[in-house]
Amino acid sequence: MDVRRSFRRSLAHGGELVELARRARAVELPSLVVLCDTSGSMDACSRFLLAFVFALRKVTRRTEIFAFNTSLTRLTPWLRTGDVPGTLERLARNVEDWSGGTRIGECLLAFVDHHLRHTVRGDTTVLILSDGLDRGDTGSLETALLAIRRRARRIIWLNPLMGDPRYRPEARGMQAALPHVDRLVPAHNLEALEALLPMIER
Repeated sequence: MDVRRSFRRSLAHGGELVELARRARAVELPSLVVLCDTSGSMDACSRFLLAFVFALRKVTRRTEIFAFNTSLTRLTPWLRTGDVPGTLERLARNVEDWSGGTRIGECLLAFVDHHLRHTVRGDTTVLILSDGLDRGDTGSLETALLAIRRRARRIIWLNPLMGDPRYRPEARGMQAALPHVDRLVPAHNLEALEALLPMIER
């Protein structure tokens, strides 16, 4: 399966992978855990990023998706419908504090305490989609990332602010996170998300 071409085709169908593109070399994608920031500062891109994740989960062996802002919400049970735009609208209406504040460290600690052992193993890539603008305790963020790093195959942090060439990862959250992530990559447009795909192929 050609993941990149399949993803491009899915955009014409609202994020649904109706038709899979193929290529000669077989590629196995690892299990994924996705933690998506849905706070106010991410409002312009969180739905786009989630639509990308919804399409990607069709070609991974196992995908768990969580939203975080001031609290953590497991989204995976919501994603049984094929209606991606409708699902995103329901999430925006029902996820607590959607487009509100953010406490990244506390939310990732909640993930570690309640979900890490069941969702992350040696073949799991953890994607964190966030601008790193954290109002909470950065010590909690470092503690959580250390725990995730011990179990995961890799941690990739996707930051939409990196689409601006003037951007520097100077926010407190990003400064705390950088020593504990394998890659910090942009996530501001389709091309940036396509560039992510080879990073998670095995």
